[in-house]
Amino acid sequence: MEVFMRNLPPHLTDSALRTQLQPFMNRLSIADYMVEKQRNKKTGNVTFLHITDGTKFLQHHGEEPVLPATNAHTAHPRHKHPPTRARLSFLGSHVYCKVSNRGADEFALKSIQHQASLKVDEEAPSEPTKTLEATELNCGYHTFNDGRLTFTAEWSAKEVCLVKFSKRSLHITLTRRRVQLRMPFQSIVELVWWQDGNAAVTLSWAPTILSLQTQVDELAALFSVLGIGQAVGRGQAEQSQRLDAIDEAHGRISPFCLVYHFKVRNPVTRHTNNESLQSEMVRIRKKQLCSVTRYNFGFRHAGGVSFGEAAANLRSQLSHYYSKDSLPFGLLFLLQALMANSYLPPTTISALAQRLVERFTEAKKAGNDEPPVSVDAFKKLFDWIDYPMPDGDPTMFGVDGIMDYLEQAERLVRESPALRATLFGKTQNRARIFRATVTPTRVLLQGPELEPMNRVLRKFSDHSYFIRAQFCDENGQDLFFNAKVSLDSVHARFKSVLSNGIQVAGRTYKLLGFSHSSLRAHSAWLSAPFIHQGQPHFPDFIITGLGDFNQIKSPARRAARIGQAFSETPYALDLDENKIEVLEIPDIKRNDRVFSDGVGTISPGAADAVYNVIPKSKGTPTCFQIRWAGAKGMLAVDPRLEGNKMCIRPSMVKFESNDRQLEICDVASKPMPMVLNRQLIKILEDMGAPEEWFLRLQSSEVHRLRGITETVYNTANFLRSQKIGESIQLHKFLRRTEQMGVDYRRDSFLRGAVEVVLLKELRLLKHKARIPVWNGMTLFGVMDETGFLKEGEVYVTFDNEDGRHHEPPGPVQVVVTRSPALHPGDVQIATNIIPPDGHPLIQLRNCVVFRGDLDGDVFHVIWDPAVAGTVTTFDPADYARVQPLELDRPVTSADMAAFFVDFMRTDHLGVIATRHMVLADQRDHGTRDPDCIKLAELHSSAVDFSKSGRAVELSQLPRCSRWRPDFLARGPSIIIHDKSAITMDQSLAPRDDEDEDDDEGGPRHSFYASEKILGKLYRAVDEQKIWAEDIRMTVMIEGPSVWEELLAALTERASAIGPLEWQHRLEEAHGIRHAYEDAIHGVMIDCAEHPNQPLRELEVFVGFIMNKSGVQTPRQRDRSVKLKEEFERITAWITQEMRSPTSVSGYTSELDTLELCLACLHAGCEKEHRESRPGHRTSSQDVESFKIVAAATLTRELNALEGGMPGQRFAYGGG
Repeated sequence: MEVFMRNLPPHLTDSALRTQLQPFMNRLSIADYMVEKQRNKKTGNVTFLHITDGTKFLQHHGEEPVLPATNAHTAHPRHKHPPTRARLSFLGSHVYCKVSNRGADEFALKSIQHQASLKVDEEAPSEPTKTLEATELNCGYHTFNDGRLTFTAEWSAKEVCLVKFSKRSLHITLTRRRVQLRMPFQSIVELVWWQDGNAAVTLSWAPTILSLQTQVDELAALFSVLGIGQAVGRGQAEQSQRLDAIDEAHGRISPFCLVYHFKVRNPVTRHTNNESLQSEMVRIRKKQLCSVTRYNFGFRHAGGVSFGEAAANLRSQLSHYYSKDSLPFGLLFLLQALMANSYLPPTTISALAQRLVERFTEAKKAGNDEPPVSVDAFKKLFDWIDYPMPDGDPTMFGVDGIMDYLEQAERLVRESPALRATLFGKTQNRARIFRATVTPTRVLLQGPELEPMNRVLRKFSDHSYFIRAQFCDENGQDLFFNAKVSLDSVHARFKSVLSNGIQVAGRTYKLLGFSHSSLRAHSAWLSAPFIHQGQPHFPDFIITGLGDFNQIKSPARRAARIGQAFSETPYALDLDENKIEVLEIPDIKRNDRVFSDGVGTISPGAADAVYNVIPKSKGTPTCFQIRWAGAKGMLAVDPRLEGNKMCIRPSMVKFESNDRQLEICDVASKPMPMVLNRQLIKILEDMGAPEEWFLRLQSSEVHRLRGITETVYNTANFLRSQKIGESIQLHKFLRRTEQMGVDYRRDSFLRGAVEVVLLKELRLLKHKARIPVWNGMTLFGVMDETGFLKEGEVYVTFDNEDGRHHEPPGPVQVVVTRSPALHPGDVQIATNIIPPDGHPLIQLRNCVVFRGDLDGDVFHVIWDPAVAGTVTTFDPADYARVQPLELDRPVTSADMAAFFVDFMRTDHLGVIATRHMVLADQRDHGTRDPDCIKLAELHSSAVDFSKSGRAVELSQLPRCSRWRPDFLARGPSIIIHDKSAITMDQSLAPRDDEDEDDDEGGPRHSFYASEKILGKLYRAVDEQKIWAEDIRMTVMIEGPSVWEELLAALTERASAIGPLEWQHRLEEAHGIRHAYEDAIHGVMIDCAEHPNQPLRELEVFVGFIMNKSGVQTPRQRDRSVKLKEEFERITAWITQEMRSPTSVSGYTSELDTLELCLACLHAGCEKEHRESRPGHRTSSQDVESFKIVAAATLTRELNALEGGMPGQRFAYGGG
C-alpha cells in the first residue's frame, strides 16, 4: 500500500522524513516500509510492504473529514482539498495522510522486501557524527622548525567554519562564503590535533571545492540546530558549483599547498566544543577512517616573499636555466614537478636547482661527460621524500639532505648501466614520455615513463617535446556525473588548459591530438615547439605532416582522423625497405551497402616481413590490425597473392597521406576465451535461451574456482590460464616447490597473489556475470575473399593451444555477436562451414570469417547446441547513418579542444547502458521493449559521438525509477593490508542512520531482488562464503620460513651439479635487485590513477588493479593491460640478466649462471627495509617479488641441467 502525505516541511529529505516517522512506526510495530520525498517539495509517499501495516498507520494517523463549521484550522483552501483534519504532527507541521491514488509501485514493494531480507545482517547503529565549529581555516604546508613539525599558513579565512566527519569524508564549510571543502578519508594522509583546538589535515590530493548557491532560510537553520534534515554544513543548493579555488588568493597557492588547518573554539570559552573535537578524534581513530595523531605542532603565518611569488620566481628561474642550457630538460621538468606535486616549497626547490647547476658546471669544467645527477636518479627522490609528519625525518626536506641522497641514488643507478638502459631506456617500440595530470584545481607532472610508440613519436627522436595529459578528478578518476553538482567551471578550466597550454620549465605544451581510445579515457597528446631538420615544428605543422585534413569540416571527424596517428602501434616496418607493393582493390557492394568495410588482404611474403618485427612469442598470425598512411582496419593473409603485396580497399582509407610505415596495432596470435556479460545474457534470455544453461555454466565455474586452492596442481593450472607470471613460468615454479617439499602458501606474498587473482575472478563472476563459455570463443573478424561462404554462413578457426581450448566447431549452428550488444538483433545465428582441404581459407587462424558486412573488429561465437539450437533471432538494428556536425569554415585547434571537453561533458555511454539493463529487467518484453530499443539506438549514437560530434543528451533517455535490480548493487569492499593480506568487508543493507552528506557518488538507489536470469545468477554466487571457505587460505607458519627451506633445497641441488662460489657474485646480484626494484616502483606509480596513491606490489605482480568497491573502472582495465605487459617485460629482462653473468675467467659456464641466480636469491632474501608508514607517498617497503623471480629462474636452470639438457635451457616469455 502507498500512502500520500502533504504539508510536509519542504527541506526534509528521504532519510530525514524516515527519521521523523520512525517513532510512530515503532509504536505501531511497523518495520517494513519505504519513504519517498523530494527536497523542497511539501509532498511525499510512504509505501508499506504489508497492506495491514498501511491500514493500521492510516487508522491512527490518516486525515479525517471535518464538518464545514469546524474548518477554521485547516491549512488549505476549500477549493483545493476537501475539509480534513490532520492526525500526524512533527516539526510544527500538521501532516495530512491518505491512501495514494496511484497505488504501490511493484518494484518499490520488491525493494522493501529485499531490504527486509538483508536486515538480519545489519550491525548496530553507528555513533552519530558531530558538527564542530571552527573560528578559522588556513591553507599552507608543513615544515620542520628545530625538529618540530610546524604548519605555515599561506592563506587564511577568519570566519565561522563548520567541520564535520561524515561517513566517507571530512567536510569543512565556510558559512559566510557558502563554500564547502570535501576531503575523502582516502585522501587524508594524517590528521594532527592538539587539545587546544588546533588541527591540521595533510592530503594526498586536493579537496573538492563547492560553491553552495542557495541561501539558507530560517527553517533550514532551525533544522540544522536540531540536527534534522540537511544541516547548514551540507548545503541546501539544488545544484552546487564545482570551483577551482575558494577565492583568487587561495587559487594562487592551493595547487601546491595540501595542508589545511582549522581551529575549534578555545576550551576556555567553549569547553564542550573542544570535548567534541577530542571525542571525534577518538571515534575516527576507533573506526580507522584515517590516520590520527595527537601532537602539539607549531603554527606560523608566512612572512617575506609569499608562496605565490616564490612559485612564480621558481618558474622564471627554471625557464632561465632552460634557455641557458644549464641543466638537462628532464631535470628541469622534475624540479618543477617537485612543486607541482606538493613535495617541497618553491624556495627549497630553487636552492636545490642552484646547487644542481653548480654541480653540472663543475662537471663540465672537469671535462666529465657523465651528468653528475641523471634523470633516473632524480626520479628516485619522488619515492624517498615523505610527507612531513610528527615523527618524520627533517633531512628529507633540506637541500643538503637531498643532495646527499641524490649522490647515493646516482651510485645505485650506475651499478648496472646496461640493464637499466634496457629496462628504462627508449627502444624501437617504446618511447620515454613525460605526463601531466590536469584536475579541477591543479596540474601534476610525472615521468618520464615508457609508452608504446605511435606514428607521431616515430617521426622524431627527441620525445621530451611531447607529453601525455590526463584530464580527471582530483583522485585520478573520471569526473563523475552528479545532477546536484555543476561542472561548468571545471570544463571551462580544462578547455583553457588545452587552448593556452601547460608551461613547464620554459616550454609551453599545447594540444596536438588524441586517439579514439585516449579520447574515451579523457587523455590527449600535447607538444611544445621544437626544431627538427632545421624546420620549426608547432602542433599545426606536425599535423600537416601527417596527411591532408583540410577538406574535413567536422571537428569530431577531423579529430578522429588525426587520432589514427596517435593509436598505439608497438610494431612497425617500412614498406619500401621490405619492398612491399601496395595495391588498391575495390570494395564489395551489394544493394548499395559495403560488405567489405575496413578489411584488406596481405600476401604471405609481406606477412613474413611483419613476423620479423613482432615478438617471436606472437608466432605467425594471419590477421593483423593495422594503420598505414590514412588507412586503418584489418589485413588477412591471402595465400593466393604472390610476392610482397598489401591490398587496401577505399573503405579503409580515411584521409590522404604519403606515409610509408606499416604500423601494427594488434595481431590474432591466440584465441581469446569467450565469457558472457550482462547485456548478452539478457538478450539471450529474451531470445529463449534456457535458464538452466546459464545456471549450469555458472555452477561449473563456481565449482572450478572453489577447487583452485585444494591442490598445488589446480593452483598452477589456474595461474597459467590467467597468464600470471608467464615470463618466469610461475605455474611451474609452484609445482616444483611442492616437489621439493616446500609449501608456497606459507609465504604471505605468494598466498596473497593466488587469493587476489581468485577473488578477481569471483567478483567478475558475481558482479559482472562474466561466465566462461567452454563451447565459445572471442575472435577477430575478417571477410571471405574467395566467395566460398554463402549468406548466413561463417568459418570459425583457432588454435587449441596444446589442449587449453576445445577444438574448433564442426559444421553446426553458431551464435555470433559483437560487444557491446544492446539491441536484440545484435545477436544472430549462422552456420559454421568447414572449407575443403587445400582451400585458401584453411590457412587462416584465430579468426571468424564472414561473407561480409562486418561491423566491429572482435566477435563472440558460441556453438553450444543448448543455445544455438534453441534461440529465436530478431531483425538486426538498422540505424540511419548520422551525418557529422560540420562547421562552415576550416576546423582549428581550438575547435578540437572544444570537442574534447564537450566529449568529456556529454559522454553518457555508461549511464545509457545501465538504464538499458534496469528497464530490460523491469519490462515484460525485456530488451525488446520500445524504451530498450530506443536506448540501444541512443547507445549506438553515443558510440558514434566521437566521430559525428552529435552528443546524446540525458533528456533524450526514457525515464527510469529509483528502483534497481539487485545485480547492480555494489559489492563489499576489498582491502589489501600489509602488502598482501586481503580482507573483505561485510556487505550491509543501507541504514537509516547513514549520513546524507556523502552524495559525491551520485544518486542513491533502492534495490529489489530481480526475478530474471541476471538476478538468479547474481544471488547464486555467495562471494563471502566462497571467500571464507575456499579462497582465503589458513596455514601454519611455525618453523623455518618458506625462503629458508627453498634456499636450503636449491643450494643442495645446485651443489650436486658442481662446486659453487656464489658470494663473489653478490655485488652483481645487488645491482640486478636494485634495478628490478626501481622498475617495479616505477610501474607502481606510472600505472596508478594518482601518483601519490601508488599501486601495491601485489597488484603489479598479478597484473591487475584492485578496485576497492568490487569491479574495475574502464580506465583501471586499460591500465591493468599495461601493468601486466610491463611486469612481463621487466621480469623477462631480469631473468635474462640473471642468466648472463659477467665473465670472471674469460668464459662463462652453467655454473656461473647458477652462482649468479643463487646470489640473486640470497640478495632477494636480505632485508633492505626502511621504515614505512601508511601515509608514505609510495609505500616503498621491501620489494617481495625479486626473490620469487630469482628462485623461479634458479629452479628452471636446475631442472634443465639435472635433466641433462644444458643445450636446451629455457626460452623466456613463454608458458
